[in-house]
Amino acid sequence: MLDEPAFVRFLPSGTPLALRWRGSIWQVIGEPVSWSSSSSWWEPRTPALDSSLGSPVGGQGSLVTTRFWRFQAQTGPASPVLEFDMSTDPRWKDWRLRRVAGVDGF
Repeated sequence: MLDEPAFVRFLPSGTPLALRWRGSIWQVIGEPVSWSSSSSWWEPRTPALDSSLGSPVGGQGSLVTTRFWRFQAQTGPASPVLEFDMSTDPRWKDWRLRRVAGVDGF
């Protein structure tokens, strides 16, 4: 598992075209797959205590949707093919690279 910034170039349709990773440009090959996942996220507002419960109160909850892309890419026709997973959500300003794996058969 990784947690690195992903410098991705997208097509006008929003599909990944290429990824810059560790000094190389990886061109997307095949059909990328996209999905999303939503979860609750809680941000405390103040450390005020509720006198009847003796615990912090206040805060703000929200639903956060994380977007994902999985695609295969290579640096050139003779290079190995790797599979990349990346994600983003509203709490981050950039995409994050989450996983890189070799692809069997290439």
